[in-house]
Amino acid sequence: MHLRKTPGAGQVITLLGLGMSASLLGDATLYVVLPTQTAQAGILLTDVGLMLSANRAVRILISGPYGVFVERIPRRLMLVPSLLIGALSTLLYSIPGFWALLAGRILWGVAWAGIWTGGSAVVLDLAGDDNRGRLMGRFQMWFFIGAGGSALIGGLMTDWLGYRSVFGIFAAVNALGALLWGWLLPETRPTDDGSRPTEIAAPVAPFRRHFLPLATATALQGLNRFIFVGVIGSILPLLLQQRIGDAVLMAGLLIPLATFTGALSAANKAASLLTSPLAGWLSDRQGERWGLMVFGLALGVAALVAAADGAGATVVTATLLTAVTSSLLQTQVMTLAGDYGDANRQGRILGIFNIASDAGSTAGPLLAFALLPLIGIRGVCLASAALTALALPWTLWVARRAAHRVQPRAG
Repeated sequence: MHLRKTPGAGQVITLLGLGMSASLLGDATLYVVLPTQTAQAGILLTDVGLMLSANRAVRILISGPYGVFVERIPRRLMLVPSLLIGALSTLLYSIPGFWALLAGRILWGVAWAGIWTGGSAVVLDLAGDDNRGRLMGRFQMWFFIGAGGSALIGGLMTDWLGYRSVFGIFAAVNALGALLWGWLLPETRPTDDGSRPTEIAAPVAPFRRHFLPLATATALQGLNRFIFVGVIGSILPLLLQQRIGDAVLMAGLLIPLATFTGALSAANKAASLLTSPLAGWLSDRQGERWGLMVFGLALGVAALVAAADGAGATVVTATLLTAVTSSLLQTQVMTLAGDYGDANRQGRILGIFNIASDAGSTAGPLLAFALLPLIGIRGVCLASAALTALALPWTLWVARRAAHRVQPRAG
């Protein structure tokens, strides 16, 4: 539903995306540098899994309530304070020590729950049945721009300024983003149109009507975040260190590991941001989401097997393909919230998807670092490939049985 003719949907999503990208500076940098900068952070290597998962563990508890909450309040009231909390969390990363970093990660979990849920709700507010995939793909594109650009900038600035200094700068950028949102971001929440937004129907109603596809989409969202974000994202610095070394010689230049890891993370996000709008366009054009998800799962299996034994260019290519898989799955799953959710009931579906997402991305780093001493990096990659392969037959069956084509909702 379009409530305001100006600014247009594209402008709103651009403004939303810029703020969301700024919010990811601290989090993306932490993923790139923390496994190899534990001394500067004031923690032990065994604490890394906890720190990379703590924010997501918090979101498991609050994503569901946030999904209902966003249906009852103005979007701006969720988005602007969340970005300010994100600035505070990033500032805490600059303080060395276990408890300061843990507090920052917990606050980031609270911040991101509001930014992601509120932002997704804005996109669904602006979208119709004919352009939902494209608008969601554009929003997801900004997520990948933020995550990739932040990883590259964070890696470079860590090598240049040191671990602690970069986070103070990023906190100031986040605070500026919150001010811009407060000034420029319009309110998009639907107004009374025959049903009051504050009247909340039974929370499970959308799942009762479309249980099989929504339950499958929820499981795929959890799998995606567990494997391709939680596991692969957290072990990437160690994978590169093992297969490439502490520095990379390219075009006569010796590139430090943190910078190279940041550059590769940025390249992965570039692959994702190109995939996301393309996947949204294809799914709108074909009226079908599930075939792309089946293709993404198959591609992910091949990439993980290649990463298990690859070195050099093979590892780089494999990680790029996992990024494509993750983007395909995430864009299509989030679009389904609009396909299957009625007006003012999409928030709860987003909440359920986010719970699965946060559970997967929380468990990923914890399990990956627990398994590394037992089966090594190769074993972790092969186990991830096997788990992804197990999801293929069921997803293909659901695609054929329940959701070949997205049918526009009446009204």
